Amino acid sequence: MTTSTNPARESLRQEKREQREAAQEAAQKGPDAELDTALKATFPASDPIAAQAPIKSGAADDKAY
Repeated sequence: MTTSTNPARESLRQEKREQREAAQEAAQKGPDAELDTALKATFPASDPIAAQAPIKSGAADDKAY
């Protein structure tokens, strides 16, 4: 493997490596690991995390006249 002198590339590689490791750890921990991680990442916050993604986002469409 060649080493890069570009700090941006090295930072990106490090971030990808950390994301892969985190995904592997979450897969080993079970189905609630992702929710636990999200809770830890957002605490303390005034708004709770969403357990589900909305089916339809935004306001209702106005009907044309």
